[in-house]
Amino acid sequence: MNHALRHDSSLRSKEQEVASRVVDGEAILINLSTGMYYSMENVSGLVWSMIVAGSSVAHIADVISDRYSIPLAQAEEDVRALVEDLLAEGLIVVGESEPELSSVPTMDELGGQYEPPRLVKYDDMAEMFALDPPLPELPPVSPK
Repeated sequence: MNHALRHDSSLRSKEQEVASRVVDGEAILINLSTGMYYSMENVSGLVWSMIVAGSSVAHIADVISDRYSIPLAQAEEDVRALVEDLLAEGLIVVGESEPELSSVPTMDELGGQYEPPRLVKYDDMAEMFALDPPLPELPPVSPK
């Protein structure tokens, strides 16, 4: 069941269906049920790390606003747009309650210029990933 996206709702990765790694500030995500893979760089990588930690839209926007010295309203609008994309792709779920305040991942390589976070989608390897998931240590995903 998909809950309405509230300002204080906790966000979580769909751990059984999504494999992800953050390397040098870039998050690489693979939807194991569809074979689609995604890239989230710089600010987006930070947002993904905070989602994996169970943060809310409000908490993520506060951190982005503070770290990049941008207006809170802009940070929230940008984060909300990215979260809507992640929800549409089936990569995250919205929790029912306000999350515990999680620590902000240290990603010192980030900094400099703010770029609105975005999800970059790739489908050129979808068939291969669907037939042979790249992370065999994860449990198999049953088709729906």
